[in-house]
Amino acid sequence: MDGETFVYDGRAGPWTCTISLLKADDGNFAAVGDIAFRGEHRCKLVLTRPGISVETGIGILKCRCIAWIEQAQLDDEQQTTLPT
Repeated sequence: MDGETFVYDGRAGPWTCTISLLKADDGNFAAVGDIAFRGEHRCKLVLTRPGISVETGIGILKCRCIAWIEQAQLDDEQQTTLPT
């Protein structure tokens, strides 16, 4: 498996996350998660961990992508409700 793409349905609409595996030494995990909203790249998250499986690493990175999206949506909502 070289990675995967998933869609997260956030409050602002669907976000696309593409997780790509990076070359790592034996027994280590390394991958990058690219997060996009409406076709615009918004964030790149990198995860490296020794001694975990690919499945576990992808699961952790998926959770971190979702957490980043949820925080970004909260930040955007707060910015739009601030008085000018």
